[in-house]
Amino acid sequence: MNRTTADKSDARSRMITAAFDLFHQKGVSATSVDEILAHSGTGKSQFSHYFKNKEGLLHACLQHFLDQLKNGQLPVNYELDNWEDLEAWFGFFIGFQNNTACRRGCPVATIASDLEAHSEVIRQDLKMVSDFTQTKLARFFDKMKARGALSAAADPDALADYCYSIMQGGLAISKMNGNTAAFERAVAQAMTHLRALSP
Repeated sequence: MNRTTADKSDARSRMITAAFDLFHQKGVSATSVDEILAHSGTGKSQFSHYFKNKEGLLHACLQHFLDQLKNGQLPVNYELDNWEDLEAWFGFFIGFQNNTACRRGCPVATIASDLEAHSEVIRQDLKMVSDFTQTKLARFFDKMKARGALSAAADPDALADYCYSIMQGGLAISKMNGNTAAFERAVAQAMTHLRALSP
């Protein structure tokens, strides 16, 4: 790759990184293209070349985020093997809220709150990110069930939905309350309930 090609690729990457951060912080509708360009140090001609419009950039952001999830490039562990791993998975999101002073929620949920303004392509992008997490959780519960560490009557998909909903709700409530106390209590109750499902 020559320097010109590398510089162009870097410009695209900077726009995606800046846009995702701003979308996470403010939402899509409240973020302007000019803000994204200012934060990424790029120009309108570069933006038009790569993305055409803000929806095209949003699609690229979500695809990039999904790729990071699939490739294990994010600091949260989705390869869960035991109850301690699941508790640590919840703990990552509690820690995230504490590290950001509870000023942000889930980036995907923040983007989804603007969903009416976006196309079916964006809806599918969001669903793929959500499906990735819920599938990983369901596989964990399948594994626990196969080991005999979970009741034969337990529904792995339903338990995955349960954990995913606690995570999403905990992030939102922490942002609303300005602290993680309710989130931590919900996780503690969830873990007590889940461990009690052992035969």
